[in-house]
Amino acid sequence: MKKLLTAVIAATMLVPTGALASSIRPGSRHSIKPSAPRSPVCKGEDEKFTEKCEITVDETGVKAQDWHITDVVQWSTEEKPFNVGGAIVGGAAGAGVGFAAGLGSCAIIGPFCLLTAPAIMQTGAGVGAGAGGTARGKFFTVVGDDAKGNRLIQEFWIPSDKKVKELSKDLLNTTKLVEGELRK
Repeated sequence: MKKLLTAVIAATMLVPTGALASSIRPGSRHSIKPSAPRSPVCKGEDEKFTEKCEITVDETGVKAQDWHITDVVQWSTEEKPFNVGGAIVGGAAGAGVGFAAGLGSCAIIGPFCLLTAPAIMQTGAGVGAGAGGTARGKFFTVVGDDAKGNRLIQEFWIPSDKKVKELSKDLLNTTKLVEGELRK
């Protein structure tokens, strides 16, 4: 059994994959995509979340580069919807890890791997799909008035869970409003 497993693992190591072969081939022109921005993103002129912005919450209100809400009337958060594409990729990656762990259990457990390997493989796929489909960060909506008395509704997205907690705490402490509460 060990000889067969060793032969299978060695054979899979020798099979070139498209991504690996192109990344080591001289003259290949593949670039590494940068990770998602960790700074807040505001809605631009075209009503899409494209502009990076710096959100500041202090005693004077909530402000960014081109707006300043001095009197906050209401604020709320909303999570991104479940990401189906991310769940598919995460499930595939989790299934691969589960497959490797399941085969590894065969070396340790022996004949009982007929029971444990499928369970480990399914768990890997399930955990991967759940992790891949879960969105990080939250959308914030802040409603209030500027210094001239104009009503503003500003939306922005905070990609970091840590910054979401900090901003929620700051909004609660400075506005004295809980999330979703309306000041009359």
